[in-house]
Amino acid sequence: MVRHKAAGTGVLGGGLAMPSAAPADTTQVVYAWGDNHWGQAGVDPNVAAIKVLSPVPVPGAAANVAQLSDGKDGFVLSLRSDGTVWGWGNNSLHQLGDLTQAYSCAPVQIHGLPPGIVQVAAGGFHAAALAADGSVWTWGSGYLGYPAPGDWRPRQVPGLSGVKQIAAGQNFIVALRSDGEVWTWGANNHGQLGDGTRTDRATPARNLAGSGITRVSAGFDFALARRPGSVWAWGLNYFGQLGNGSTATDSATPVIVDRRTQNATQIVTGWNHAFAMDPDGSLWAWGANGSGELGLGTAGPTAVRTPRKVSGLAGVTQLTASATVSMALRSDGTVLVWGYEGLGLRGDGIDRGGSSLPAPTPVTPVSGVTRIAQSGFTVLVLAPAQDGCF
Repeated sequence: MVRHKAAGTGVLGGGLAMPSAAPADTTQVVYAWGDNHWGQAGVDPNVAAIKVLSPVPVPGAAANVAQLSDGKDGFVLSLRSDGTVWGWGNNSLHQLGDLTQAYSCAPVQIHGLPPGIVQVAAGGFHAAALAADGSVWTWGSGYLGYPAPGDWRPRQVPGLSGVKQIAAGQNFIVALRSDGEVWTWGANNHGQLGDGTRTDRATPARNLAGSGITRVSAGFDFALARRPGSVWAWGLNYFGQLGNGSTATDSATPVIVDRRTQNATQIVTGWNHAFAMDPDGSLWAWGANGSGELGLGTAGPTAVRTPRKVSGLAGVTQLTASATVSMALRSDGTVLVWGYEGLGLRGDGIDRGGSSLPAPTPVTPVSGVTRIAQSGFTVLVLAPAQDGCF
């Protein structure tokens, strides 16, 4: 049985006693823990907690969830199987797509989108949605893909069609078209648009990655693209995000990541670190590792500039990374976490302050997980309703 109680000012915590049998109720629930400054963990921070140390259900979040989107800074997007988009958490710059700036600790529907949304992406203070017809819609604050500011509600990005995947960085957006070409727009101070310049751009233009791209991922100020047989990177390289051993500050043009990632089937970016997943579910990691977010067993300020194998981790089906935290879901429904522990990373009710967890460690409070996501320092999982009191 999982139990939770308030544990000091501004902290929600608790203990754990696992049930002796699998719970009969298999209703899917979104559980969250970690940072809750904006209510993104489903708890009103003005009433209960700004740090949630044990999993709590996000009220109303789990109506036929098809996707939970990783976010950069304090808000979460959920795509439901009916094609509607819902969000909660930080709304200080209209990330929830309305005319208010009021945060929400329960999901609110993002209105103004076309029917049949197939993917969502949450950036720093902006968001994007991909429709079934290949159009892209954006809202929030920043570079949204159209020259003039909007009214904060979702608008279609003009001149962009045939998109099959989107990714959102802190202040830029990456779109992969069905023809295998990458288009980008937004802030470009570190070359994160990959167009050969460092000039910000308000509207989409072709990235220099070329054709044949099958997957993209956007970090804080850098991005990755996968082509069969290779992974490419561009943007900030202060922490070795390019993964090719270079000590250059950044790259405004795509460069090939070390060949150890050539068999990658998935690519994932955190704020300043990255992973490539092999077909067997094993991982290669590179970039920043100050809090052990690479899962290599150590933590420190030295950048990891070429991919290293994450030891003892295989059978991974989904991987997420955000801020200085990383998380993996295995085929048996178990979850492992590693990185910064200061906001309750393990979900076990213990406040470990600012310590680091440098190796993948099982999360025990929630079992049977089917999806995982992160927003900054907040962890979210989709799982059957757990036996116990919350």
